Amino acid sequence: TIKIVTGFILLLTLVIFIGAIYEPALVWAALLLAFIILFCYLYAPVAYVLDDKQLVIIRRINRKTFAPVIKCTSIENDKPSFGLRLWGHGGLFAGTGIYWNRKYGIFRAYVTTGKPAYLVLVETPKDKVIITPEYPEQFLT
Repeated sequence: TIKIVTGFILLLTLVIFIGAIYEPALVWAALLLAFIILFCYLYAPVAYVLDDKQLVIIRRINRKTFAPVIKCTSIENDKPSFGLRLWGHGGLFAGTGIYWNRKYGIFRAYVTTGKPAYLVLVETPKDKVIITPEYPEQFLT
Protein backbone atom coordinates (compact mmCIF):
# COMPACT_ATOMS: atom_id res chain seq x y z
CA THR A 1 0.00 0.00 0.00
CA ILE A 2 2.92 2.36 0.59
CA LYS A 3 3.95 2.11 -3.07
CA ILE A 4 0.35 2.60 -4.20
CA VAL A 5 -0.21 5.67 -2.02
CA THR A 6 3.14 7.18 -3.01
CA GLY A 7 2.48 6.62 -6.71
CA PHE A 8 -1.04 8.05 -6.43
CA ILE A 9 0.11 11.21 -4.62
CA LEU A 10 2.96 11.78 -7.10
CA LEU A 11 0.58 11.32 -10.04
CA LEU A 12 -2.03 13.59 -8.44
CA THR A 13 0.58 16.31 -7.93
CA LEU A 14 1.65 16.04 -11.57
CA VAL A 15 -1.98 16.27 -12.75
CA ILE A 16 -2.56 19.36 -10.59
CA PHE A 17 0.61 21.01 -11.95
CA ILE A 18 -0.61 20.31 -15.49
CA GLY A 19 -4.05 21.64 -14.54
CA ALA A 20 -2.36 24.82 -13.30
CA ILE A 21 -1.53 25.60 -16.94
CA TYR A 22 -5.26 26.06 -17.57
CA GLU A 23 -6.28 27.27 -14.09
CA PRO A 24 -3.43 29.24 -12.48
CA ALA A 25 -4.97 29.09 -8.99
CA LEU A 26 -4.20 25.36 -8.91
CA VAL A 27 -0.48 26.10 -8.68
CA TRP A 28 -0.89 26.75 -4.93
CA ALA A 29 -2.41 23.31 -4.35
CA ALA A 30 0.36 21.72 -6.41
CA LEU A 31 3.03 23.59 -4.45
CA LEU A 32 1.46 22.53 -1.14
CA LEU A 33 1.45 18.90 -2.26
CA ALA A 34 5.04 19.22 -3.46
CA PHE A 35 6.06 20.56 -0.04
CA ILE A 36 4.28 17.66 1.72
CA ILE A 37 5.98 15.18 -0.62
CA LEU A 38 9.40 16.68 0.09
CA PHE A 39 8.79 16.61 3.86
CA CYS A 40 7.67 12.96 3.80
CA TYR A 41 10.59 11.98 1.56
CA LEU A 42 13.16 13.59 3.86
CA TYR A 43 11.69 12.02 7.01
CA ALA A 44 11.14 8.50 5.62
CA PRO A 45 13.44 5.90 7.19
CA VAL A 46 16.29 4.69 4.99
CA ALA A 47 18.12 2.41 7.45
CA TYR A 48 17.89 0.89 10.91
CA VAL A 49 20.97 0.34 13.07
CA LEU A 50 21.59 -1.21 16.47
CA ASP A 51 24.47 0.92 17.72
CA ASP A 52 25.75 0.27 21.26
CA LYS A 53 22.50 -1.63 21.87
CA GLN A 54 20.47 1.44 20.91
CA LEU A 55 18.08 1.53 17.98
CA VAL A 56 18.91 4.28 15.51
CA ILE A 57 16.44 5.18 12.76
CA ILE A 58 18.36 6.85 9.94
CA ARG A 59 16.35 9.26 7.80
CA ARG A 60 17.54 11.38 4.89
CA ILE A 61 17.55 14.52 7.01
CA ASN A 62 18.39 13.27 10.53
CA ARG A 63 18.58 10.34 12.94
CA LYS A 64 16.29 9.24 15.74
CA THR A 65 17.93 7.35 18.61
CA PHE A 66 16.01 5.30 21.16
CA ALA A 67 16.95 4.05 24.64
CA PRO A 68 18.91 0.78 24.95
CA VAL A 69 17.10 -2.15 23.37
CA ILE A 70 15.68 -4.83 25.65
CA LYS A 71 14.36 -7.20 23.01
CA CYS A 72 13.87 -7.57 19.24
CA THR A 73 11.33 -10.01 17.84
CA SER A 74 9.83 -10.82 14.47
CA ILE A 75 6.10 -10.18 14.41
CA GLU A 76 5.52 -11.72 11.00
CA ASN A 77 2.78 -14.00 12.37
CA ASP A 78 1.62 -11.47 14.96
CA LYS A 79 1.10 -8.40 12.77
CA PRO A 80 -0.83 -5.61 14.52
CA SER A 81 -4.44 -5.62 13.45
CA PHE A 82 -6.80 -2.71 13.86
CA GLY A 83 -5.22 0.30 15.48
CA LEU A 84 -5.47 4.04 15.73
CA ARG A 85 -2.99 6.52 14.35
CA LEU A 86 -2.36 9.06 17.09
CA TRP A 87 0.21 11.06 15.15
CA GLY A 88 2.05 10.57 11.89
CA HIS A 89 1.37 9.54 8.33
CA GLY A 90 0.85 6.26 6.64
CA GLY A 91 1.68 5.75 3.04
CA LEU A 92 3.78 8.48 1.45
CA PHE A 93 7.25 6.85 1.14
CA ALA A 94 6.74 5.19 4.55
CA GLY A 95 4.39 4.69 7.44
CA THR A 96 5.70 6.58 10.44
CA GLY A 97 4.25 7.89 13.63
CA ILE A 98 2.69 6.98 16.93
CA TYR A 99 -0.04 4.34 16.92
CA TRP A 100 -2.19 2.43 19.40
CA ASN A 101 -3.81 -0.99 19.35
CA ARG A 102 -4.98 -3.47 21.98
CA LYS A 103 -2.10 -5.89 21.60
CA TYR A 104 0.87 -3.49 21.76
CA GLY A 105 -0.64 -0.44 23.42
CA ILE A 106 1.07 2.76 22.25
CA PHE A 107 3.91 2.09 19.81
CA ARG A 108 5.93 3.89 17.18
CA ALA A 109 6.23 2.72 13.59
CA TYR A 110 8.94 3.41 11.04
CA VAL A 111 7.98 1.05 8.22
CA THR A 112 8.70 1.16 4.53
CA THR A 113 6.65 -1.90 3.60
CA GLY A 114 3.53 -3.58 4.90
CA LYS A 115 4.80 -7.09 4.18
CA PRO A 116 4.49 -9.13 7.40
CA ALA A 117 7.80 -10.96 6.79
CA TYR A 118 9.71 -7.70 7.35
CA LEU A 119 8.04 -6.54 10.56
CA VAL A 120 10.30 -6.40 13.63
CA LEU A 121 9.22 -5.22 17.07
CA VAL A 122 12.00 -3.49 19.02
CA GLU A 123 11.35 -2.94 22.71
CA THR A 124 13.13 -0.40 24.90
CA PRO A 125 12.36 0.54 28.52
CA LYS A 126 10.19 3.43 27.27
CA ASP A 127 9.05 2.53 23.75
CA LYS A 128 7.84 -0.20 21.45
CA VAL A 129 8.97 0.42 17.88
CA ILE A 130 7.94 -1.49 14.78
CA ILE A 131 10.45 -1.32 11.92
CA THR A 132 10.99 -3.08 8.59
CA PRO A 133 14.68 -3.78 8.04
CA GLU A 134 15.67 -4.98 4.57
CA TYR A 135 17.02 -8.26 6.00
CA PRO A 136 14.99 -8.96 9.15
CA GLU A 137 16.75 -12.27 9.97
CA GLN A 138 20.17 -10.61 9.97
CA PHE A 139 18.86 -7.67 11.99
CA LEU A 140 17.47 -10.03 14.64
CA THR A 141 20.77 -11.86 15.04
